[in-house]
Amino acid sequence: MSTLSPDQLSKIEANRAKARERLAARVEIRARDAANRAAQESPNVSAGPTNINQNLYDASKKRPYESIRPAKKFTNYIEYDFSKIKDSKGGFMAEEDQGPNGMSLEEWKSKQKVVLEPERAINPDDNPKCFECQSLDLDFEFLKIFGCRVCRACKNRFPEKYSLLTKTECKEDYLLTDPELRDDELLPHLERPNPHKNTYNNMMLFLRYQVEEFAYKKWDGEAGLDKEYERRVTMKKDKKDKKFAEKLREMRKKTRTETWNKRLDRQEHQHIWSAEVRIPGTDSATRKCTECGMETEEIAFG
Repeated sequence: MSTLSPDQLSKIEANRAKARERLAARVEIRARDAANRAAQESPNVSAGPTNINQNLYDASKKRPYESIRPAKKFTNYIEYDFSKIKDSKGGFMAEEDQGPNGMSLEEWKSKQKVVLEPERAINPDDNPKCFECQSLDLDFEFLKIFGCRVCRACKNRFPEKYSLLTKTECKEDYLLTDPELRDDELLPHLERPNPHKNTYNNMMLFLRYQVEEFAYKKWDGEAGLDKEYERRVTMKKDKKDKKFAEKLREMRKKTRTETWNKRLDRQEHQHIWSAEVRIPGTDSATRKCTECGMETEEIAFG
């Protein structure tokens, strides 16, 4: 084992002495800071060396986090007063916000049709049952609005009977009118928000078999409905063809006029009349230009 020289030992002792001095100075600074804080909190109490430990004990007992100080890089922070911060509901509709069509949220909620399932009777025979399968698990929205006893399974199993039709489909496929569709006694309907735009009017949905029954009664059965549908299609086609023929006639007339105007711009037109054609029972005769088609009526002598 190597031994240290006297110079090395003296340096080690000097370093130890400096370390003890720095430690004593750090302890003194901490004690002085604690005494100052204690004096600020209770100015009537003496901050002498004999009361330092007692003040530190009282301060830590009253406010245990008062002596804790953040690091320098964390001194610039923002302190929020949560009692003054408003809850924004995470971006969702707040209670005081406006609902659809300018209504308040409470008014909008009060106008919603909430369908509650009625209580079942003790006797199973007294409960309403499905038309198709006699099930008790009915769709009570259909029962309340349409008066139709059908369960959810049968509603999906028979779409040709229990599917919903829009007002446009009822008018185009079953030839019903707006007054008939707006009469709840004739055809009850279910309202749903318009999927295209929330500012549009609500959709009116009708039950298919009820619409068919009413349409067959109105048009004397399915054959009468088909006949009326074909009649309207034919009438619409004739009207379209007539309109097309009228436009074609106007176009030809305009083209003919423009052609003759161009000819007149080039040279003066000279009529080439055809032979006279006597009008029976009169003293008149007609002649027609062989080029432009102009026709005249003249008095015939002899």
